[in-house]
Amino acid sequence: MSSENFLIITIDSTHLVMKVEKFLVDSGVDVRIIPLPGELKASCGLSLKANIEDAHKILELLIENNIDKNIYNFYLCEKNGFKKNFSTFNF
Repeated sequence: MSSENFLIITIDSTHLVMKVEKFLVDSGVDVRIIPLPGELKASCGLSLKANIEDAHKILELLIENNIDKNIYNFYLCEKNGFKKNFSTFNF
């Protein structure tokens, strides 16, 4: 069985998910928009998937772009085969 660990970033607005994805990609971050995993809650049905190694850079870019810290969350996804475990990502 294959295993994979990655970041999921939830944001409370579809428009903002697309805006954040654009400035992250423009800044060289490997990120993509995915459907919000059913295990997580947000007011938007989309989320961002990114590499764990980029967490600090993503946070810095969110702050630089004046994205309100109360509307996004970082989660660690540990995926083993079809089983996914989510936890709050700690910096």
